[in-house]
Amino acid sequence: MRIACLNQDPGIAPGRRKGAAVHLLSMRRAFESLGNEVLAVDESDPATARERLERAHAERPLDLVYERHALRATVGASFAREREVPLALEVNAPLAEEEERWRAAPGRPDLDGERLVFSRADLVLAVSHQVARYAFARGARAESLHVFPNGVDLERFRPRPAGDALRSSLVPEGRFALGFHGRLRPWHGFERLVASTRELVDLGLPVHLVLVGEGDFDKDLAGRVPADSVTRVPWVDHDEVGRYVAAFDALPLSYPPDAPCYFSPLKLAEAMACGVVPLVPDLGDLSEAVRDGHDGIVYPARDPAALAQGIRRLIEDPAQAARLARGAVRSAQEKSWERIAAFVLGFVGARARR
Repeated sequence: MRIACLNQDPGIAPGRRKGAAVHLLSMRRAFESLGNEVLAVDESDPATARERLERAHAERPLDLVYERHALRATVGASFAREREVPLALEVNAPLAEEEERWRAAPGRPDLDGERLVFSRADLVLAVSHQVARYAFARGARAESLHVFPNGVDLERFRPRPAGDALRSSLVPEGRFALGFHGRLRPWHGFERLVASTRELVDLGLPVHLVLVGEGDFDKDLAGRVPADSVTRVPWVDHDEVGRYVAAFDALPLSYPPDAPCYFSPLKLAEAMACGVVPLVPDLGDLSEAVRDGHDGIVYPARDPAALAQGIRRLIEDPAQAARLARGAVRSAQEKSWERIAAFVLGFVGARARR
C-alpha cells in the first residue's frame, strides 16, 4: 500500500523528546516493515498539508491516509472524502476536553472539527476505552471504532542479558531496582513512589531507585530517600533507553486515584518487554493491560500502603517476581507496533473488498 501518514500537531515533530513523537515514528516504521510505502506529512499549516497530499496522490494514488488526530485538523478528512481514499484516525487523548480544562483557550473547544473528522473516518483507533467513549460521543461510528493500547518496539526493548555490565553500573549488588523512565509529569504521582520507597528503606529492604530521564525529582526525593539508594541518569535517546529499562526489576506506576487515566503509557509495554514486573493502580485500562498475578501486580489506587506492599512481596518472593517477569515478556510480545499496523491494513483491505 501507499500510505500518507499525516500529523498536523506542531508539538509532535519527529525526533522530539516526547512519547508522542516515539508513537508517531513507531507506527510509520511498522507500516514500512510490513512492506508498505510511507509518505510522512508533518505539517501544521492546513493549506500546505492539503497541497502535499494532493501532490502525492497525483504522482501515484494513495491507498490510505493514516492520521494522528490533532485539534482543528480537518484536512485529512476532507481530502480522504473528496479523493475516495480510506481514512484511519489515531486518537490518543480527548483533545477538546484537555484544551477546555487545561489551556483556558478562548472561545469554544473544537467540537465541530472533531465531529466532522470522527464521523468521516473509516477506522478510528483509540488508545483506551475512555478515549473510545469520547470519540463515539463526538461522532465516531461504532463499527469503525476499535481500542488498541500503545505498542512496543520488540527489537529495542528486550530482557537484560546475564551479567549485564550496565545493570552493575546502575544498581549496587543485591539491590532491587525500582525504575522510572521518561519525562516526569505532575500526574505521575512521583511523590507516592518516593513515600513507598522510604517506607521500604525504613524496613531495611534493599530497594534502589533508578531514574532515567528529565524532571524535578529532587523536589520529592530531598530528605526522604538516602542518596545512596538512588541512581540518576539524564535523558537517553529512545533507541538506547531499552538497555536502561532492562536494568530495572520493577516498574511501579504511582498515578494518584484522581488522575485522568485515559492514556496508554508507552513506558508500561516497554518495561514489560524487558522482563520488568509492572505494578499499576486499578485506574482506567491499566488493570486490563496488566493481569494481576499473571504478568504483574494491580493494586488499589486509593490504598496509600498498597504500592509498598506489592513491592515488598516481589522482594521477599524472588520466585514470584521471576514468574511475573516471564509473564510480562510474553504479554508484551503480543503488543508490537507491527500488530497494530497489520490490523489497520487488514481493516482497510476488508473495506476495499466490500
